[in-house]
Amino acid sequence: MTEDINKSYVQRYVSQARSTDDEDLQDNALYRVGTQMEIIPCNGNDKLTPQQRQKILSAADKFLGGQEGEE
Repeated sequence: MTEDINKSYVQRYVSQARSTDDEDLQDNALYRVGTQMEIIPCNGNDKLTPQQRQKILSAADKFLGGQEGEE
């Protein structure tokens, strides 16, 4: 599965989510990451729960291997 995930896409949107205090922008960016990594269903609902946000960020951090923020 991980070979199909676009690493630069994940990195870009994780960075975007972490660089804003706007919850709607964070949710949208994390929704994109979560669906790209197939962590959450691609159903158009980008209103994430705190548990979903954490699950997505944890999976993205593991996938990126600590590379988040390096561009």
